[in-house]
Amino acid sequence: MKSDTYHHGNLKEELVEKGLAYINRYGLEALSMRKLADSTGVSPAAPYAHFKNKEAFLSEVRNYVNHRFYSTLVKATEDCSNPSRILFNLGKSYVLFFYENPLYYRFLFSIEDIDIENYPPFVLFKNIAEKAWKEKSENWDSTSLHAKVIALWSLVHGLSSIVTMKGAVDMDHLEAEVEQILDSITV
Repeated sequence: MKSDTYHHGNLKEELVEKGLAYINRYGLEALSMRKLADSTGVSPAAPYAHFKNKEAFLSEVRNYVNHRFYSTLVKATEDCSNPSRILFNLGKSYVLFFYENPLYYRFLFSIEDIDIENYPPFVLFKNIAEKAWKEKSENWDSTSLHAKVIALWSLVHGLSSIVTMKGAVDMDHLEAEVEQILDSITV
């Protein structure tokens, strides 16, 4: 093996990131383990040290992206010192996470069937939202709460999609614009 193909960093994570970029550029069907190795600059056998096959690789990519997304949402709730702003912080973190990681957004929500009621980021989002709204008023029935959760999730999910499009928002003032949009909605 040539010395320039030797890899000494975190190969597994690099394969995931390079794989996401490859899928974004050429499509999921075009990805093979050989092409993944080539795009990462390692031997064709190297990815198999971490993944049994393409399906195992894609499963790991989903887990990796979901874990990073979930961890960002958890941090947003833990870092919020003002309980009345927790939903705002959660929504802002959601949107900015996907702005900073547009490949994650496209990957997660274009090829995966997500069981929303068992999807950890949604469950966290739902639990935080329901708790916040119940603390404001005890007059919420479960149907109304669920509708509000879906409406808020839709808002931040749609906004996440929009911020990944060129020209949709002022990128020089993205955080302030996201805050203004989220503040304009009464939840």
